Amino acid sequence: MTNRTRFISKMLLCALLLISSLYAKGDMSLDQAVEQAKQRLGGRVISAETRERDGKRVHNVRILTKEGKVRRLRINAEGGRRHHKGRR
Repeated sequence: MTNRTRFISKMLLCALLLISSLYAKGDMSLDQAVEQAKQRLGGRVISAETRERDGKRVHNVRILTKEGKVRRLRINAEGGRRHHKGRR
């Protein structure tokens, strides 16, 4: 690998790390939450909405799985992490 190739590779890696860190700090849109839910569970989206819960925005996505079961995911709009059961 040449010096130029190494330099370009390092610059691309830095750019990807920077973008991912900025994305992690930003809010997740409802569309992004729907895509995340589809990737995680597959199937078909039945409904999706954003609600406020304890002063925080939470995306609720319902999916009909390939097995015919309805699954609901709650995803925090801030950072895109799953909202765990039991937390209200």
